[in-house]
Amino acid sequence: MDTFSYRVFLTIAQYNSFQKAAELHNVTPPAISHVVKQLEREFGFPLFIRNRRGVKLTTSGENVWQIISDIIKKEDALHQLISEINGLEKGHVRLGIFNSMCKYLPALIQDFNKIYPHITFEIYQGSYEDIIDWLKTGVVDIGFLSKTVNPGFPFYEIFSDPLMCILKKDTETLSETEIPLVSLAASPFIMQRESCDADARRIMDQLNLDVCTVCHVVDDKTTIEMVKAGFGFAIMPLLTMYGFEQEVKMLRIMPPEKRIIGVSVSDVYDLSPSVKKAFDFIKNYNFSE
Repeated sequence: MDTFSYRVFLTIAQYNSFQKAAELHNVTPPAISHVVKQLEREFGFPLFIRNRRGVKLTTSGENVWQIISDIIKKEDALHQLISEINGLEKGHVRLGIFNSMCKYLPALIQDFNKIYPHITFEIYQGSYEDIIDWLKTGVVDIGFLSKTVNPGFPFYEIFSDPLMCILKKDTETLSETEIPLVSLAASPFIMQRESCDADARRIMDQLNLDVCTVCHVVDDKTTIEMVKAGFGFAIMPLLTMYGFEQEVKMLRIMPPEKRIIGVSVSDVYDLSPSVKKAFDFIKNYNFSE
């Protein structure tokens, strides 16, 4: 079965762009338009609405999206299984990853490719919220998440990451290595949005601290810059602070707190051969090195 038109459909739906689909499939935009027209003629209804703001699925397009996505996943799994039977370790894995996990990504992929050199990766970087959505919609095969966000998928712990209190560098504290969070009650607090900073929010709620949230930011770098400028303190995982250790004062929280990092898939029993190999490899990988 020729599923090229289905792949074009899914690409347009993912990027909301005919132009992007043309680039990724290495054809001209008119060719993409022709494919869509042929598919709409075959189905008997329009699949996309095009206007100045871009492209979006019609209601009918949304209704057939999941089935078409499942067909493509099954076809990819079939091709990978055929390659495996023939002794060829080929395949493609799409990873959803949050910012601070990128520290481990190059070594992880390099070590995996030493064993499976013909399995390729596609990386999607975003917030926990993005990754959960990508898992639900099939954009990624495997997602890195914090246990705190409760993704609703099978979750496999891979390591823990200590949570740190981040202060302006010249802040005076009783200890240079640790700090009781209760001592910061009513202090200005820099909070990231919930999808980025679920573990910090969990601790603040758990301790019922009466902190004054002075700003809500999205990324780690912005948080660090706000702390450096003296706007308040922040709670951040140690992994997030990689490369920024000398720019701020970083103290271990007392009592000790940590975030649990793991990986999730939408259905552990429905993984393609290459995704299963990557998933098993990640679950057993030594992230402490």
